Amino acid sequence: MADAGRLWRSVRVRIALAAAVVSAVALAGAGWLLIRSVEDTQLGRLRDVAEDSLDAVAARLAAGADPQVAAEAAHPTAAVLIVNEAGRVVGAGPVTVTGGQFTAENPAGTTTGTVVSPGPGAGPLALPLPPGGSGEVRIRVEGSDAAFEQVTREVTTDRGELTVIAGAPVDEVGRSVDAVRRGLLAGVPLVALLVGALSWVLVGRALRPVEAIRSEVEAISGSSMHRRVPEPPTDDEIGRLARTMNAMLGRLQGAAVRQRQFVSDASHELRSPVAAIRTDVEVALREGPAADWPAVGRAVLAEEDRLERLLSDLLVLAAGEEGGPVGAAPVDLAALARAEAARARRVPVEVAAPATAARVAGSPDALRRALSHLVDNAARHARSRVVVTVAPGRLVVDDDGPGIADDDRERVFERFTRLDDARARDQGGAGLGLAVVRSIAARHGGTARVDASPLGGARLVVELPPAGADGV
Repeated sequence: MADAGRLWRSVRVRIALAAAVVSAVALAGAGWLLIRSVEDTQLGRLRDVAEDSLDAVAARLAAGADPQVAAEAAHPTAAVLIVNEAGRVVGAGPVTVTGGQFTAENPAGTTTGTVVSPGPGAGPLALPLPPGGSGEVRIRVEGSDAAFEQVTREVTTDRGELTVIAGAPVDEVGRSVDAVRRGLLAGVPLVALLVGALSWVLVGRALRPVEAIRSEVEAISGSSMHRRVPEPPTDDEIGRLARTMNAMLGRLQGAAVRQRQFVSDASHELRSPVAAIRTDVEVALREGPAADWPAVGRAVLAEEDRLERLLSDLLVLAAGEEGGPVGAAPVDLAALARAEAARARRVPVEVAAPATAARVAGSPDALRRALSHLVDNAARHARSRVVVTVAPGRLVVDDDGPGIADDDRERVFERFTRLDDARARDQGGAGLGLAVVRSIAARHGGTARVDASPLGGARLVVELPPAGADGV
């Protein structure tokens, strides 16, 4: 039962059934139109035959011909009756008058007249009502149930007013329509089945790459992220799907590699201060009372401060990856820059800021951390000078150090990146500062980049959306 339910949920089965049903409905509609067209065409042809016979007979009557002679001008497949004003048949063709009586039914009653014996295919014909009646008279010819497509005309002759009735039997139309109907009844189901079967085959071939993609994706796990789905050589939707999935798998593999590298680097960085603290304490314990415990305390506090800053940076990066919300308070970048410049550093820090506040909307703590990393990075590598320039929505930090090569200007924003010995651990850098800056800028809807500084070193530029008129 489960397999049957799964089969009916299959895209292949649904498309094949839909194609069969749609083709059956379309063919049925087209067949109905064909039947109506055949019927109308045949009836039109019979009407033309009757009218042509009527024209020929009327022309002879108007020329003074005998009614029976005139009736012989009718088409061989038509039946013609010529009736006088008294309602008596005075000419017929190809039916003939044989004497006796005929019965004519009409709304006023029953009228008798000469029996008319039909020729091939003749049948009931309308006659004008005899004197004293009203409505239409229809002759019933014995031995025939055929209907006629008929026309009537009044003709003035030297014998008085004659009514000419010409008709063509429609039984041939019925036979043609029945033949078409039988063909459609046999052909429509067969064509619908063929369309369904063809759709089944074609959809199966079209979905074969999808099944291959599904099987490969099902087999991919965290330890086999290098695997890729097969890409068909076509540029259709399935080909683009396969290429998109391979690109996604590539991104996932890269993210997994970066995550493992991040965990490895983070564990290494965290292990270093912990190991340093343990070493200092163990040495002091072995020395006992002779140890310089105040110096040990200062060393432990320094390593603890370094460990705390490292953990804070890791938390900031993790929050950036999660895409968590940032604050929307108005932050004055100029005030933050002046506060950072007031901190004691190896080189002096100058601030060029407008007299008015340069506000952006964001988190004061996060932006303070980003500016601190920018200035610390510049001070670490500067020879003698660091300049912080503040503009609305823009922070620029220049130094006169060795600068950053063009090839490394993107790499410095990666985690735990140290370009040279100047970024060694004893200089105070863990390789997370600029990664934290870019993460904070991105969370505020801004960007961070490296340019060449007019001071000769590196220029770090952070651009942030300025606050609105209401300060937020």
